[in-house]
Amino acid sequence: MKHILSLVIKYILLTTIFFSIIPLFLRVSTAELLWLSLVMTCFAYAIGDLWILTRFGNLSATIADFGLVFFGLWIGVGSFYTASAAVLNASFFTALLVALGEAPFHAYMQQIVLRDGKAAEKRPAKPLIPSVQMETAEELDPNHKNPKS
Repeated sequence: MKHILSLVIKYILLTTIFFSIIPLFLRVSTAELLWLSLVMTCFAYAIGDLWILTRFGNLSATIADFGLVFFGLWIGVGSFYTASAAVLNASFFTALLVALGEAPFHAYMQQIVLRDGKAAEKRPAKPLIPSVQMETAEELDPNHKNPKS
């Protein structure tokens, strides 16, 4: 059920971005945009969200989603229209907006969808910045007398 909800969220995200950017550059029908966003949702979810996000993290999955959407639109829309600067611009700006929208979606995926007992135990917690980690402890001096004792 979690995957169905996340697929719906991703489909709405991609469809909204496709409908707001692609018609600025090209004359694409509504049916083509709906089918294109459905296909891109399935591929990007399987490759970017389930495979790359679980293995390499949010930044790598966002970059992969940018590449998937850019090349997918360039090939998908370019096959219907002559390859021109309009197709390239539409693909680039759409992929850029999708990448910006995917970063919070990946955080949602990591916290809600991909979090189960088995997966959380397998992945060790990574420190945010390993170079500034610090260990603290009380120093025990055998010659020091505690005034409380």
